[in-house]
Amino acid sequence: MYPLAKRPSVWLLPLFLVVALVYLFSYTEMELVRGSSQAALAAASTTLLFSCLLSSLSAAVESSRENLSRGVLDAVSRSYFERVFFRLWPSVTAGVIVQFTSVIILLLNSKVIPQLSDGLILFGYVLAITAHAAFGNLLGQWFHGRFAIPLALVGSYLFLAFTGTSSFFPLHYLSGMTLNGCCMAAQNIDFHAIWALVVFSALSTTGFIILAGTNRPLERKRISASLPSVHIATGTLLILASVATGLWLGKDLEGIPAVAMSDEQFECSNTRPQVCLNQVQLSGGDRRMLVAQSITSLTKVGFPEPQRVTASMDTDLTVEEDGVLLTAFEPSYTDEQVVFAAASSYASQLANHLCDSDDFDQQYAMIQLLQEWSTGYAQEQVLGIPSGGLEQPLASLNRDEQQIWALRAYDSLTRCEVPAKPGKDS
Repeated sequence: MYPLAKRPSVWLLPLFLVVALVYLFSYTEMELVRGSSQAALAAASTTLLFSCLLSSLSAAVESSRENLSRGVLDAVSRSYFERVFFRLWPSVTAGVIVQFTSVIILLLNSKVIPQLSDGLILFGYVLAITAHAAFGNLLGQWFHGRFAIPLALVGSYLFLAFTGTSSFFPLHYLSGMTLNGCCMAAQNIDFHAIWALVVFSALSTTGFIILAGTNRPLERKRISASLPSVHIATGTLLILASVATGLWLGKDLEGIPAVAMSDEQFECSNTRPQVCLNQVQLSGGDRRMLVAQSITSLTKVGFPEPQRVTASMDTDLTVEEDGVLLTAFEPSYTDEQVVFAAASSYASQLANHLCDSDDFDQQYAMIQLLQEWSTGYAQEQVLGIPSGGLEQPLASLNRDEQQIWALRAYDSLTRCEVPAKPGKDS
């Protein structure tokens, strides 16, 4: 083995680290991870592109260089798995440094300490990086460096690109790069996605290491001719098993690896109506009173009063049947955005329960108009922001006429009827 200073991972690390950080700051919205350690850890998956390429490339360089020199001293003094470990650990460590640097940056932006269960995400990243290092090592053992090095770079990139963009969603989670779809403030990460990454990476790493063991130049004469065939069969079966198991674990996953938070994770206020937010949503400050005021400004006009307003993901709930009004809430919202989201809740409920009819486009147009009025009205009542800029024909009505139209429109839309357009006769 070469001294650490001469290992390829050492001189490749600065380049990949700089590129990964530039990519991270260019394409990651730091506001979206505020208050959520899971969102921060998942967002770091985008830099797997660089950490995995680094580990694969450096392992291929090192393995092919050792294979060319025949590793005489190592073969005599160390077992095969010892040689694999000492050959791979610099590449894996370099990849982990790149990946964990982005993790630390995102966690600092989230301002939340991750829970113990979130450690599985980090473990999955380490295993993914290790799998790519084992792949590079395999190529370096099987091919000359002039072929192994470009094959490692291209092979790892194509795998990450294909799995990350495939229309077959379970494939996404074999590489882990699409974990960044998680999580909105009312969501937790779906750990099926993490287990798919963990199992696939662990089994494929083992398969690559076994396959690389079929090329042991100094020992070839001392083993039977059938042994390489056994290694090839075992390694290949493990890789196939890793793909099958990973796809099975991710079979129920969609494009976003997230699940809605349970009701137990929400804390309700003593306001009327009650406003229920979770710890992520409260991390930007407790503005449940502002949500309650926004809803109250509309119920005073005549909109149905909910018993509870919640920022959960259960779109089946309605005010009329359950007494629950759904709203959107992210910790990065400004006060104006909080009021806008709360006042949009009635229109959003209608949009979530559009009636099956030929009037779909007309229904949606009226919902949009209702949202425009309700958000403008609430922002004026709660924040004192003038509600100017209403589109015609709504702007042609006076305040009382606008309120009458809005209530009639809401009532009609809940009964699957298309309301009349705003006008003197509506």
